[in-house]
Amino acid sequence: MHSRKRGTWRLGPCLLAAGMWLSARGAEIEGPLWTFERAGAGACALQVDAARRAERPVSRGLYGKFTEHLGRNIYQGMWAQIVCNPGFEDVKYFGRSREEALSGVDRLQQGLGRRERAASLDRGIAVGWFPFGEGQVDYACPKEPLNSEQCQRIEVAALGGEEVGIVQPVFLPLHREGNYTLSFHARGDDRVKELRVSVRSWDNPAAVLARGAAAGIDATWKRFSVALALPRAGEPGGPARGASLALVLALPAPGAVCLDQVFLFPNDAVDGFDRDVVRMLADSKLPLLRYPGGNFVSGYRWKEGVGPVHDRPMRLNPAWFVPEYNHVGTDEFMAFCRAVGCEPMICVNAGDGTAEEAAQWVEYCNGSVETPMGALRAKNGHAEPYGVRYWEVGNELYGAWQIGHCPPEEYAERYEKFHHAMRGADPSILLIANGQDEAWNAPITQRKGALLRSLSIHWLKGDGIPGNADPREVFEALMASTWHFEAYMRGLGAQMAAGGATPRFALTELQIFTNKPELPNNGTLSEALFLSGMINTAMRLDGLVEMITHSALVNHGGGLRKWREIVFANPVHCASALYARQTGVIPIGLRAAGPMFETGGKYLPAVKDVPYLDAAALIDAEGAAVTLIVTNRHPEEGLPASIAVANFNAAPEAVVRTLGGVSYMAVNTWEEPENVRIVETAAAVEGGRLRHTFPAHSITAVQIPRAPQ
Repeated sequence: MHSRKRGTWRLGPCLLAAGMWLSARGAEIEGPLWTFERAGAGACALQVDAARRAERPVSRGLYGKFTEHLGRNIYQGMWAQIVCNPGFEDVKYFGRSREEALSGVDRLQQGLGRRERAASLDRGIAVGWFPFGEGQVDYACPKEPLNSEQCQRIEVAALGGEEVGIVQPVFLPLHREGNYTLSFHARGDDRVKELRVSVRSWDNPAAVLARGAAAGIDATWKRFSVALALPRAGEPGGPARGASLALVLALPAPGAVCLDQVFLFPNDAVDGFDRDVVRMLADSKLPLLRYPGGNFVSGYRWKEGVGPVHDRPMRLNPAWFVPEYNHVGTDEFMAFCRAVGCEPMICVNAGDGTAEEAAQWVEYCNGSVETPMGALRAKNGHAEPYGVRYWEVGNELYGAWQIGHCPPEEYAERYEKFHHAMRGADPSILLIANGQDEAWNAPITQRKGALLRSLSIHWLKGDGIPGNADPREVFEALMASTWHFEAYMRGLGAQMAAGGATPRFALTELQIFTNKPELPNNGTLSEALFLSGMINTAMRLDGLVEMITHSALVNHGGGLRKWREIVFANPVHCASALYARQTGVIPIGLRAAGPMFETGGKYLPAVKDVPYLDAAALIDAEGAAVTLIVTNRHPEEGLPASIAVANFNAAPEAVVRTLGGVSYMAVNTWEEPENVRIVETAAAVEGGRLRHTFPAHSITAVQIPRAPQ
């Protein structure tokens, strides 16, 4: 049995049936603030005491997310630009081999053009693009680009039809927007009078949905813009929702033209970002967003991501072996945070970067226009400082996979240099050091305790579990790991305190990491339940965890998904929104009884006495409503429970919001985006009591308002 002081929790066997200790309204609940006890499935009970309050509120930072330059998280994700390989970059930027690169681009383009992909590359066409039209034409990728390594050259000697050029498969968000802007850089010989642009059906190129043209091309690089108006999905002549389309750039007569930096944006983009991503994230009320990594940051040069977009160099993403266009840098990220209402958090390059670079980044974000970097920010169009508070010094530098990986003793010294340099640029910033387990944390806590205010922790569970494992066993092991997290963190906190620092942690990455479709993974309802368990556990840790930035925002690690330019919510995004939208901030007394389970340690460490019903009880700052958040981790059974609220004049009706699906493996898709969703109902409350059955594999927020005076 564990027993702790006020503001903590207790887990132990229940010697009496739940109904025997369910006290009358107004009675005292003795013991720790939150307790969990064993009872039969038919004797589940939740007793809340609004008079017993924690000394500190729950940090809203527990409901954060992070974004990183990997996969389709930013490009083809939150960023609204649609063209794949807009700079006609070499195949080497898309993978460590030609085969890997072709496979990666094939995934980006969802298999369209698969059979022709290698042949097009062999003809001199940049990866992701294909030949269009009939005629005598030569393709090449000369090393004479606008600002990167190469561009695309098209030289037409003779036409066998109307137009000859290049084409790329695209998807457009025609379910919401019919107007688009195509922009590109071009130069050509004196034979080129115009470049024609069209959007067609991929399956039927003769079916043209939009046309445009750019004139005035000459021997120097110039930027051109073409407006394209298409019928929306469902309108007369419009394509089906999510239809495969073709973007064509072609010459109508003999001539030679070079192209670079081809961008296609829907006109409803918000500061360059996808409107649906912005809308859905803003609606979720998430408070915090970590950027720009993840593994990516350990090789990132932030200065390459500021200034005019077309002047920014294209680089190979050293962590993920994909192009980094540098189109989304510091200023774009800040604009995104403003649009969605998130506080920015920046992780700096402590891998192959320097303390001086990190300090300059702080100055760029927070310095006045009188400072060198503040003046650069103003030159780039942003006179007012951004005022970024949270800065993380490195990412996973304990791992051999990380650029700049080092022993813990070296990181402790590295952190001190970054600490002095970054706080020298702005003494008000809040630093988070790179932490993990006790062995890694020992040097920095023992030697640099006076400089520490917070350590990062990453909780990624399930890597290495074989695909033929039993899904239920894996599910219960993952759920139990969130319960085990409490003891783990208390041990790390004690170590940090022994070094003279105030124990404080930032959980800057967490997710289910099985990455196997046949097992619970980060796209399933299981990820939502996993996150709920982690948040509830963090709430019970009395402020030991100051933030959680769950992985990741779009197309990786849960969150939102974008497929065929249609954005939908993964179950875990709905879970984040369920927590962030609820009004409770102060933990209040909770006594819970219900069935428990244990795991045998086959896939993850063994854990005993894990309650199927995990719960948190909160009240808002004004005392206007009590919120009970209950996660039923049972894979198969709904659990009926008695709920009683003491020392609170409850209104006669509660609002019940439930996130659930047909199984813990349930997913959302672009065709069926609401298989897992939040459903709102009402429940009658009589004398501060109600009964509710919590569905299997679900998260439920029960909000009980105070009765009017």
